[in-house]
Amino acid sequence: MASLRTRAAGVVLEKGGRIAVVHRGLYRDWSLPKGQIEEGESAARCAVREAQEETGKSLRLLGFLSSSSYPTRFGRKKVFYFRGEEVRGALASGAQRALGAKRWKDSETEAVREAGIESASKLLTYPDDRRLVLSLPPSPETAVFWADFSLIPRRDWLLFSRTLSCFAPERVLFSPGALPLASFYSRLSSSPFSPIARGTRGAKRFAVLSLPGEFDLRSLGIFPQGPGIYCAQIGNGAPASLVPFLPYPAEPRIL
Repeated sequence: MASLRTRAAGVVLEKGGRIAVVHRGLYRDWSLPKGQIEEGESAARCAVREAQEETGKSLRLLGFLSSSSYPTRFGRKKVFYFRGEEVRGALASGAQRALGAKRWKDSETEAVREAGIESASKLLTYPDDRRLVLSLPPSPETAVFWADFSLIPRRDWLLFSRTLSCFAPERVLFSPGALPLASFYSRLSSSPFSPIARGTRGAKRFAVLSLPGEFDLRSLGIFPQGPGIYCAQIGNGAPASLVPFLPYPAEPRIL
């Protein structure tokens, strides 16, 4: 198991084509919001928590982007980066209740600036951050999050639900066998849920809990690899990605 000091997560947080960049006085740098993964925390949950702490903004994740690593005195540190969009506080506070209260202006953060992609890349201190921002694909029109409920044991329901809440789906669709898990998540996050047959009802960000044969994964470019949240970002050529919900994940993969 990797040391907590060598695992971190961050967010490329967007709003209207502008990227949030934070200034950390302790390090005298400008960076993307990010921070260390805490014990028992998933990479996705860490990314949302740190972004909320450092920017004061409510957000949801749209999917995994990439990872970078660099040497530290504790060993080589890996940072998992997710794509996120700013949302109104009511949506985030309802779906992400399990994250707890935001702590605006964490001790490391002295200023937050929103800038266009070119301006943000020039402001950022680290080459990996700059490359990530400059290679950002167009924002997806729709994001679908799918999980095979049979691969999620009951002991992991809370961890899974907290991770799914980081993506704040507008609706959760479920097959009959997934009703207990869907109901558990809905109670935790106060999110609406309905059988798959009823459809998304206009939602552009939705989750599906089913077995592979009960939902048309192939049409979305999703192919099961194991327990996880498979994110199919539909439209504008955005790729599908595997977003792990375990506390110490293997590196997420672009499918």
